[in-house]
Amino acid sequence: MSKRISIADMAVNAALVLLSAAAAVLLCIYLFGGRAPADDPPETNPPHIINASETEAVQTTVTVTAETTVISEEEAVTEPEPEPEIGVYSPAFFGKTLFIGDSLSVGLINYEFLPPENVFAKAGITPSLAAGTIIDNKSVFDKARSIDPEYICIMLGTNGIAYVEGQQMSAELGDFIDMIANTCPNAKIAIASVPPVTQKHEAEKPEQLEAIIAYNEFVKQVAEDKSVAFADVCSLLEDETGYLGSRYAEHDGLHLKIHAYPVILGAFQNALIEHYDIDFVPPPETEPAVSAAVTVFVPAGASSSAVTEIPAESTVLFEPAEDPESEEEPDAEELDGLEDTDEIDEEEELS
Repeated sequence: MSKRISIADMAVNAALVLLSAAAAVLLCIYLFGGRAPADDPPETNPPHIINASETEAVQTTVTVTAETTVISEEEAVTEPEPEPEIGVYSPAFFGKTLFIGDSLSVGLINYEFLPPENVFAKAGITPSLAAGTIIDNKSVFDKARSIDPEYICIMLGTNGIAYVEGQQMSAELGDFIDMIANTCPNAKIAIASVPPVTQKHEAEKPEQLEAIIAYNEFVKQVAEDKSVAFADVCSLLEDETGYLGSRYAEHDGLHLKIHAYPVILGAFQNALIEHYDIDFVPPPETEPAVSAAVTVFVPAGASSSAVTEIPAESTVLFEPAEDPESEEEPDAEELDGLEDTDEIDEEEELS
């Protein structure tokens, strides 16, 4: 009996030892385990504290990307090219040019804008008559071959406005262009609209502004069809009413004063340069560009070389006159070659 009691006592003592050990372990954990205060929630993932000796320097690079807008050439803003000045041209541009026309183009010779060898013009010529006309024993084709022109400028139609339907006359102009182009295949060709007339002339003569405007539209179409330059002379010589401006009109309301010719030459020059993309720079040491803006009176018969005595920045014109102080305009009928269209042979008019 005593033996059983001792075994039981031993079991109890062992259990007490184990409980004491467990209690000691729990007490150590409580005292030395860094237990958080009871009022603070336990941290599930406590931060890892790194000492300075455990780290290396780290360089952080921030890349900023800027957006770039690409503008195409079409969208790019460019300064517009200056408009060509009306009535200004360079005589050097027309050094090797053949002008073909009627009595209006004869004024280029009479006012000494161009030498006779560069002009094939005669009163009464129409597009249908140009090929068969003889001047100084030469046809227009003979003259073209002798010059071998760089440019050919044509202004025809005024003499047929009252007698030939505009579409028919423009077709005849197209045929003539083909012939002169075959003669001078390397020449650059320009055709011009014909000038308007004054309101007074329209009331008294058969040339009507409406017919002129209609014909000029056909001329513009011919230029497009034949791939040649078009010089819109008509619009440059008209006034605010659409008729021939008094500054340019002779007393008959059809022929032209000297002021009109720089405008015509400037229109041809600009049309040729633009259409054929010609890179032309006026020679700096030649005569200055001529303008209709300033008039210098030179006695009739004086040579155009007089412009070389005028400063290069000046713009000049030649106006034949017996008396520079007189305001009376020269009579067109007294100027050789400036015949009125009333003097055209009836057979030529009906052609």
